[in-house]
Amino acid sequence: MINYIKLSYQIKRKLSIFSKKISKNISRPKSKFIFQMIYGFLESNSTLLSNIARALKESTISLNLIIMH
Repeated sequence: MINYIKLSYQIKRKLSIFSKKISKNISRPKSKFIFQMIYGFLESNSTLLSNIARALKESTISLNLIIMH
């Protein structure tokens, strides 16, 4: 039987390692943004910011996106 919790943890850890490699000389907030955007792309299967915000389960981001439009 597949342990989905363990699998999701491993994928997220590998994604974290990848994002740290590509944002080596970038400030911590920008590095965190890169990680969250990549994770959002993968989780939502979309490049739309509203879908990424929903995938990240960020209500404040969703609210700000709605206000901006």
